[in-house]
Amino acid sequence: MGKIGDTNEIIDMNYDEGDLYPGSYADDGYTEEPAPRPKKRSSSSKKRRKKRRRPVQAKRANKDVLKRLGQSVLAVIIAVALIAIVIMIAFGDRIKESLANREELGGRWLLSLLYPEKYSYGMDPANLKDYFTLFNNEDVAIILQDEHIAAHAKLLDGAVYFSIDTVRDLFTKRFYINTDENKLLYSTSTQVISNVIGEKTYTMDGELKSLSAPVSRFGKDGTFYINADYVHLFADFDCNFYTNDEHINRVQVYTKWEEDRVATLKNDTQLRIRGGIKSEVLRQVNKGEEVEILETMETWSKIKTEDAFIGFVENKTLNESTTRTLPAATGAYHPEKDYNMTPPVEQVLLGWHQIFEADDGTAMAELTASASGMNVISPTWFFLKDEEGAYTQIARKNYVDKAHEKGYQVWALVENMESDFDEYALFSSSERRAALIENLIADSLEYGIDGINMDIELTDSKLSKTGTHYVQFLRELSIEAHKNGLSLSVDVPPPTESNKGFDMEELGYIMDYVILMAYDEHYIGSDAGSVASIGFVEKALNDSLQKYQIPAAKLVCGMPFYTRIWKTEAGSVTSDAVGMDTAWDWVNNRGLEAIWREEECQYYVEYQDGTALYQIWLEDVSAYHARTGLMKEKGVKSMAGWKLGLEGSGVWDAINGDLHQ
Repeated sequence: MGKIGDTNEIIDMNYDEGDLYPGSYADDGYTEEPAPRPKKRSSSSKKRRKKRRRPVQAKRANKDVLKRLGQSVLAVIIAVALIAIVIMIAFGDRIKESLANREELGGRWLLSLLYPEKYSYGMDPANLKDYFTLFNNEDVAIILQDEHIAAHAKLLDGAVYFSIDTVRDLFTKRFYINTDENKLLYSTSTQVISNVIGEKTYTMDGELKSLSAPVSRFGKDGTFYINADYVHLFADFDCNFYTNDEHINRVQVYTKWEEDRVATLKNDTQLRIRGGIKSEVLRQVNKGEEVEILETMETWSKIKTEDAFIGFVENKTLNESTTRTLPAATGAYHPEKDYNMTPPVEQVLLGWHQIFEADDGTAMAELTASASGMNVISPTWFFLKDEEGAYTQIARKNYVDKAHEKGYQVWALVENMESDFDEYALFSSSERRAALIENLIADSLEYGIDGINMDIELTDSKLSKTGTHYVQFLRELSIEAHKNGLSLSVDVPPPTESNKGFDMEELGYIMDYVILMAYDEHYIGSDAGSVASIGFVEKALNDSLQKYQIPAAKLVCGMPFYTRIWKTEAGSVTSDAVGMDTAWDWVNNRGLEAIWREEECQYYVEYQDGTALYQIWLEDVSAYHARTGLMKEKGVKSMAGWKLGLEGSGVWDAINGDLHQ
């Protein structure tokens, strides 16, 4: 085939006779006369003819190309249009949905049209009742800080209520409930604020005040609830309630206010339960809405909305983050700002004086002759005898006068060990508590007593039932004691899970002194062992100071002036409690050698007499040096010794010298 440039030569070939000439219409039955045969031209003439005809043929060729190109473009446009129509028909609803949701239209979006199961955004709504674990229209989910917690509040009469367990866990443990008397009480250093359960009113500052809904009430299942507005009076926290027509009730609670990371939305999108395009949708989040960023991952971020929804959005939907700190809630009552956290006497060196009959001060003077540094004496004077609050007492004014002459304060001890009665019946009755308090204050003033030392000892079973009522008694006693210039102290065992009913943290507020009886590690009925090893004492101090936050200035470390001679024979363990010098005499009289044991910081002796094994963990000055050193290390300046008359020689000098260094 020739080149394009050879076309004219083919056209210029001579026509044979009979050939149709250009312009003939043989098919129409019409034929023009044949044109005269062109004359032969010279080669130069042919070349000139070629030059003249080439532009005409090139234009014709270009037109053909353009025509074919136009036809191709038109075909493509028609095909695209047809595809678009098919897409609109097939995916019209999905496209409308994408536009409505302002999805980013790109390659992934197109793939989502073609492969929706894999690439399209799921739009199934989450079950919000399940998400917030709401079982009925009264339930209110609690979002504490940035976490949805298991506990629920209640929406009753248009008010939010917290259960008493939630109040104690999140806000304050200081509410006292007496179901027998149908009362809710809250005590300050000067008054008891009272509400009758189920009523809207409460007494405060001598006035009757009210809320729009009951202050407190019982739920259908017997759970006790307190109105959130009332709790606000006694604890600083933010509490914002949200709901909708479907009763998706939730409350956002803040008890601390820290720096948060926040961002606004670039465009409308969906908040999902989990990070993934198929995850169920919690709600729509809108362009410009501010959210708190809880966690940032590769393509998704965990966020919290202003109305307490926690879920996930894609990182590409978020603007650059900034920080914020919400303003803290203030203005509630704080016991640590109300009660005197600095005791009236900076350092207490106390000796308990156990007596069973009246003493005019003579016995006291003899027992304290060598008690150098002692500045408080606590005689066992008031003996509770029944649930009405009656007691016997052996207080004497001349005893107090002689003690004052020696420079001692007198803290009269009140105890319950001489009689067997129902302590619950006494301390759970507001009338009986008030009568006992009135009598104790009156006798203290009559005899010139400086303080009251409460030594109510309860078994674990009694404490679990009576403990909260006994603590309320101490709150009410502290109000009257401080009004009358009396110091108030309480004796407590080392804190354990079984005796938590004493509520050590609360005692650290309301009492001037908490006397920790850091002894009886081993006791009658237990295995043989030390009365107060150094490890036992250290744990008691650490738990009191750290776990229960008792101020070191208020904590008094009780120490034993006695030990036990243990006897084990035929599988039976018995013991006798003896004074410090008596125990050493027992050892010396038998010519035994005591060995220092670092693990207890005490001298130890054991002695085999026939079938009987005797063991003694001895008390002496060395053991006291170890304990006072521990006290100083922890900032505890005060001690108490049980009991006067049992301490060994030199012990008071050691205590006084160590603690006054």
